[in-house]
Formats: sequence, C-alpha cells, structure tokens
Amino acid sequence: MNRLSIMNRLFRPSLLSTLLVLGISVSSTAIAKQNSEPAIQDTFKPYQCEGNGIISHSDGVSTLNTLKYFGTSITIDVYDSKPEAAGPALCHALNVVQEYHYLASNYSTYPHVENIKSINNDPSHNHKIDPKLTELIEAGLEWYRKSDGYFNIALSPVIDVWRKHRNACKGEIKEQNICTTPSLSELNEAAKYINIDEINLNTTGNTISMKTGMSINLGGIAKGWMAEKVYEQLKSDGISSFMINAGGNIRHYGLHPDGREFNTAIEDPLCKKYDYQLPKCREFEGQYHEVVHGIDLTIVSSGNYLRYYRVKDQEYHHLIDPKTLRPKPKGISTSVVLDGQQIFADVISTTLFLMPLEQALEFTDRSDYLEAVWYLDDEGNKVSSANFDKYRFKPRN
Repeated sequence: MNRLSIMNRLFRPSLLSTLLVLGISVSSTAIAKQNSEPAIQDTFKPYQCEGNGIISHSDGVSTLNTLKYFGTSITIDVYDSKPEAAGPALCHALNVVQEYHYLASNYSTYPHVENIKSINNDPSHNHKIDPKLTELIEAGLEWYRKSDGYFNIALSPVIDVWRKHRNACKGEIKEQNICTTPSLSELNEAAKYINIDEINLNTTGNTISMKTGMSINLGGIAKGWMAEKVYEQLKSDGISSFMINAGGNIRHYGLHPDGREFNTAIEDPLCKKYDYQLPKCREFEGQYHEVVHGIDLTIVSSGNYLRYYRVKDQEYHHLIDPKTLRPKPKGISTSVVLDGQQIFADVISTTLFLMPLEQALEFTDRSDYLEAVWYLDDEGNKVSSANFDKYRFKPRN
C-alpha cells in the first residue's frame, strides 16, 4: 500500500504529493484534574463531519478536504449537485473514510471498535471483529495467492525491522554515514512470524487470531478499498460526477464539468524525489510523464522514490519483497489504470512494482481490467503493458 504521488491535473496546475503511512490518528484521552478528582473521559464521537473535514462550495464545485485519516490528505470534488445535496453526500463520504480508518489502523486503538492494532496487541486471542474488517482481511489473504506471494499482509514483523533501522538513520548517525541495514539473522528471526497460513480468520463468525509474535498490516490494501467504498456511497447518494483523491489514489466518475472525460497526469517520480530541482522539472510539462484519459477509472502508483534512506550510498526504500525480505533493488515506480476491480488498486500497484518485470507484464496482459506503465530508472526509461496506449491522452491539433 502509497509509496505514490499523483497529480490530478484536470488541466489546472496543482501537484499532489502523498504519504502512505496508515493510521495517524487521535484517540480519546482521559483528563485528570490536579486536585486528584476522578479522571473525566472525553466523549468520543467517531463519525462527526464537523471538525474532522472542511466542506466548501465554490463555482459549482462542492469539495471535502480532510487531513485526519489514513495519514494523508483526502479530497473529494462533486461537480453536478447543488450545495444542499452535495453537502450531506460529502458528509456521508467522510463517514466511510472514518469507518475504514478506524478499522484498518495499526497505529491506534479506539473505544468503539476492535481493529488491526487491537488484533496485533494480542495476536493469539480470538478477536471478534466487524464483518467489514473480515471482508478486508479476507481479500488480503486471497491476494497473497493471486499475487504469487508478492502481496503479504503478514509481512509486518519484517517491515518493522526495516523501519527500526530507517528511523535510527538521523542526526549524527546520518551525518556520519553510519546508518545500518538489518542483519540476516534479524530478518530470518522476523520471518518466523510472516506465514500467512497461521492467520486464523473465521469469515462466518467474524473472528481472527494469529500465532504469537505475528502482526498484520493493511497499508497495501485499505486506502484503495476505502476509496472504492466512498465511490459507492457517493453514487448511492445520487452524485453523478465526482473525483476522489485519496492521497494520490485517483478515482473519478462521470464527466468533468467541461463535459469531457477526466484527464489525470501522473507525476514524474524523479521530480518528486529530487524536489523538482532537475532541469526537466522546472517546466510544468516536465513534471509528469503520462496523462491518462477516460471515464470511471482508477489511477494509482507505487514506487521507491519517497520513503527511503541511505546506507553507504545505497538507497533502501519501504517496499519490501516478501521473497527476499529486502527492498526490491531495481525500478522507480509502477502506475496502474483500472476500469474494473478498482477496490484492489493499491494491492495491484504494489504487486506489480515488486514482481519481476516479465512476470508483472504477463499478469497485466492477461487482466482485461488493467493496464500499467513502469518507470524503470533514473534515465527515465519506461515499459508499458500491451494496451496502455488506449488510456493515453492525445491532444487534438
């Protein structure tokens, strides 16, 4: 799951950069008075719109903006409705964002829900969970097999080992160039707890338990899943033209207000990586490498150009190959365009980035709902799937 930066151009010059860290959140707190009176528990109201997002209306567009969920910015633009209809619909959409944020978070627990953090805190306990979380975890388990093992929601212990070394690479340690990577023994020890078959999910009773020492991370599936559930909610509220930008996961429906199909520009990852200091990045047209054109599409990218650290001049990014227990050494980004199976957008982009290129191309070319483009190296070499060209924007002369 992010891990991506996409600019939805809509032929307006705006760049949208993202983080794919799941679960930055604020839980309820107990306020203790200095006079030793009993602590007073704040009222926790998880599904309020007021204070958790900004809904605005301007020039025929109604917009929701929030920074509180999934560790990133989420923006929803509604184009075809009057404020009195768009406002409630956007509030309902925010409620969907909130629901999946609370369920999928592996950073915080919440008083109203048993979530991923709750499960990870006591993995061997038999946890009763919401059917929506059951469905999400079940999909993650299924994609382990569909992806030939390149997508593994149980990889969290190995990811945590790499995160520990990456987080230590700062201050004097970073300045002295003495950052470290995990030892083979560290990785092998963590790998004892990533066997997905040791996740016991009861899809009928909605319960889950795991081997002691295991933990799961839905960061590679939850944000794309949430975006599609928001899409379904907006449609059920009668909204017929909108665009969702969930931290760079772009999902649109209907026509642009100009009466045309949407155009989405995919940011050049090297511009983002080098803070737009490369010569080509100083011009707007040089800041993106593809423009996707179509109706009812999802566009999402995965890559190694945002979250990484250096050890003796070698870069180590956050996307870990479950087969090697190490970051994939080659490739910059993979961008996918889906006109079906959109709920799996994050899963697919991550899988195709981690897979060897030949295998990834074969996977894409046998999927009639999917096209992709791979940004291979610092020279800007690219490879695209057989029919990617059908989505490329072709300006009229």
